[in-house]
Amino acid sequence: MDPDRKFDPIEKERALQAESQTWDTTRVEQARREDIPVIDVSEYFDTDNEAALETAAIQLGEANRKTGFIFLSGHGVPQKSIEDALEQSTRYHQLPIKTKLDLRMDQPGFPITGAGYLPFKNKKLPHRPRGNLNESFLIKRDGDIALADNLWPADGKLPGFRKNVERFTNRLENLALRLLPIYARALNLEKTFFEPAFTDPFYRLRLTHYPDFSRDNSDQFGIAPHVDTTFFTLLVQDSPGLCIFSEERQCWLSVPMRDDAIIVNTGELLKYWSNDEFVSVKHFANNNLSGTSRYSIAFFFNANSNYRMTCIPSCCGPGRPARYPAISYAESQAVAQGE
Repeated sequence: MDPDRKFDPIEKERALQAESQTWDTTRVEQARREDIPVIDVSEYFDTDNEAALETAAIQLGEANRKTGFIFLSGHGVPQKSIEDALEQSTRYHQLPIKTKLDLRMDQPGFPITGAGYLPFKNKKLPHRPRGNLNESFLIKRDGDIALADNLWPADGKLPGFRKNVERFTNRLENLALRLLPIYARALNLEKTFFEPAFTDPFYRLRLTHYPDFSRDNSDQFGIAPHVDTTFFTLLVQDSPGLCIFSEERQCWLSVPMRDDAIIVNTGELLKYWSNDEFVSVKHFANNNLSGTSRYSIAFFFNANSNYRMTCIPSCCGPGRPARYPAISYAESQAVAQGE
């Protein structure tokens, strides 16, 4: 892309959708041990040691240049907290459908878009011609939107749900912010480089339920093939079902479970910001044929929504021009998603 050309978010969204339609997802292999890097950040988190920071940054940089996808261990989020959050998701999705539809996303009269309940076979997030075989509950936070401003089920109908989900969301935000120095050093920047961009980060939390389709054998996806349009995404899940594309092996891989790790994947906005230095990973959720419901929680993390991301200085220069214009989330993905 010519950096002098104005960024057209609608055109870019159409291009991403068109590209995803060309991906052949019919063959999926089991990931080998070496396919998905495991990065342990416990020493850096525990000590704030510069050598530990550099070690983690080198590993992260290598992983994001090759795969854009890692298992993060030593992250400091207690396993009990993850299990409790997944249990809250289960509780929500067991509510009567009418109660969930009362919180439906983008309903008339509610000022916040892109948050609330997304029913089965929805065609949003990502936009695709066929509906996704999942149901989700989403909350978001922005500069002028607090967690309390979202559509929440009444405490009388789901006691403790909001309190527990907010607590887990805050844990993930804290983890995401603690990762920023590692990302900065991985891109050969001062460790504080990203701080001004994340003083009031935009993020969205998605509690997703994939029902059992083993009897139906539907050929639709749990979530259609896409790349996340984020800085990065944190993900926890209670069982396998995620598939990613390996740029190294040029094939789709089924991602195994690791109870000791949180998944972190690079999104499209970090790919832009780094001038394609980092890879945004292609992925999808397959049909849930396990015989039981499957749950996942994704935390889509971005810079302040109005922060304009100008090409990272270590990723451009003489002989390597910026490929993308300076853009913010508000100018790009918020427009494409109708926010």
